[in-house]
Amino acid sequence: MQTSGGTLLKAAGFAVLVIATAWLLDRFAQARFTAHLRDNAARALAFEASGRSPYRWRFRDAEDVVAGRVFGAAESEFRDGELVVRSSGATFEVGLPLPRPLDVRRYTRLDLAYSSSHDAELGIVVRQRLYAHQIVGTAGTLAHAANTASVALSEISWKDGEQPIAAPLGAAMLRLRVALPAGAELHLREVRLERAADASGLDLSLPPRLVDAGDDSAGFTHVYRMPLNPEARIAAIATLAEHRSGAAPVLVSLPLRGRVEQQIALRNAVFDSLPGAILIPEGAVEASFEDAREFVAAPPQKHPRYLLGLIGLYACALIWTRLRPPERPRLRALVEILLTLAGPLWLIVGDGFAGNMNAAQVGLIVLSLAYAISLSEPRQWHWNGSARAWLLALGVVALAGALAAIAYRPGAQTHAISPGHLARYVVWALLQQYLICVVCTERWRIATGSAAAAAYLGALGFAILHTPNAALMIATFVGGLCWCALYLRERALLPIACSHAASALLLLALLPRDILLSAEVSARFFL
Repeated sequence: MQTSGGTLLKAAGFAVLVIATAWLLDRFAQARFTAHLRDNAARALAFEASGRSPYRWRFRDAEDVVAGRVFGAAESEFRDGELVVRSSGATFEVGLPLPRPLDVRRYTRLDLAYSSSHDAELGIVVRQRLYAHQIVGTAGTLAHAANTASVALSEISWKDGEQPIAAPLGAAMLRLRVALPAGAELHLREVRLERAADASGLDLSLPPRLVDAGDDSAGFTHVYRMPLNPEARIAAIATLAEHRSGAAPVLVSLPLRGRVEQQIALRNAVFDSLPGAILIPEGAVEASFEDAREFVAAPPQKHPRYLLGLIGLYACALIWTRLRPPERPRLRALVEILLTLAGPLWLIVGDGFAGNMNAAQVGLIVLSLAYAISLSEPRQWHWNGSARAWLLALGVVALAGALAAIAYRPGAQTHAISPGHLARYVVWALLQQYLICVVCTERWRIATGSAAAAAYLGALGFAILHTPNAALMIATFVGGLCWCALYLRERALLPIACSHAASALLLLALLPRDILLSAEVSARFFL
C-alpha cells in the first residue's frame, strides 16, 4: 500500500508540475508580447518626437526586403549597399518591411535613390489590411538619367483591379512594382517615406495621460483607452477613426487581458481602423515614454562585428568540446545539451528571426546542426520502431485530433494545409525530434538519472524553442512530454516524428486562429 501510495503521490506531484509549467509558459509568452509592444511603442514615439521617419529602407542584405528576395526578377543580389535587380522582361516587385501599418495621411511622399540602365515604370502596390486584396498606384517613370525620384502617394492614380479609387488611407503591406526591359538593371540604394507637410510631431516633454476617445482637452499628450467591453471598444475605435486627421499620431493604450492571441487580434483590429497608431501596453505608458526619451537621446546601434565575434567563439567551443569532451558523463551531457541549444535559443528567444536570416544567422544554425549531427555516434537509437511504438505514437495523434475536434468551429478562420506543406513538415518534425529527443532528452537522462526528469526537461526545451507563441509553446510542451517519454521507452525516431507531424497538422487545420494564431516563432510571430 505504501508503494502504491508513493507512486500516486509522485504522479500527482508530476501532474501539478506539468500544469504549473504550462501556466508559466503562458505568462512567459505574455511577458514577451508586452515587452515587444513596449519596445515598438518607445521606438515609434522616439521617431515621432525626433522628426525622423521610421519608414526608411537601405538595402544591405536579405533582411531589408520582404521574404529576402525580389519577386519576379531574373536575378537579384545585395552588392555594396545596393539591391541590384536584373529584369526578366516581366514586372518584378520589391517588398518593403513595415515596422507597423502605414498611415498614408501622415507619410505621403515616397523618395527613392537609385540608378537604372533603362527607363523604368514604377508602381506602388499596397494592401490596406494584411488579408485584403491588392490595390496598385501608377507612380510614373524612373528616368535612367536621374538618380533620385519623389512620388506623392496622394496624387498618383490608384486602381482596385480595373476600378479607379481614391488614395488608400493606410497600408499593411507595401511593395514597389517595376517594369524594365529584359536584361536591364535597377540599382536601389534607399527608399524613404516622409511626413506630410502639415503633419505635427510629438512633444515628449508633455506628460502622457489616459483619456477616453473624443476627449480634446489640452496640456498633455493624449493616450486613448480601449474599453474592455467589446461594444464600447468598437465604438471607441470608430470615434478615433472618424476624428483622425493625419496631422498627429494616434496613441492607444492596448488592454492586456485574455490570451496573447486575443490581444494580437485586438492589436490588428485597431490597426485596421487606425493605421499608423502607436500602441502602448496597458500599465506601461510612463515607462514607454521614458524609453522613448532615451532612444531620442541615444539611438540604439547594431553591432554586427560583435555578433560575428560571438559566433566565432561559439564555433571554437563546439570544436573544442568535440575534440576534448569533459570526462565526467553528467558534465559532458550538460555541456552538449547547452551547446546544442545555444544557437537556436539565441535566434528564437532573442527575437532574431523575423522571416529572413542573414549570413551570420544562417552560419549559427549550420554550426548548431552540424554539432548536433556529430553527437549521433555512438548511436543508441534506431529509425523504425516496434508495433507498440507506432501504436503509442498514434495515440498522441488521436489525442491531438480529439482536442482539435472539440475546439473546431465551423466557419472560423483556420490554416490551409497544402501537400507541399505536408511533405516539408514531416522532414521538419524529423529534424526537431532528433534534436530534442536523440540529442537533448538522451543526455538529460544521463545528467539527471531520471527518465521522468529527462522527459520533462526535454519537453520544456522543446516548448521554449517555440517562444513567444503561447498556444504553440503549451502544445509542444504537452506533446513533447509524450514524445520524449516514448523515445526513452522505445529509442525509435520515425514513429515520434510522424506523430509530431500528424498532430501539428491536425491542430493547424482545425484550431481557429483565435486559439492557435499561427505556427510562427520568434519575432515573426508578432508580424
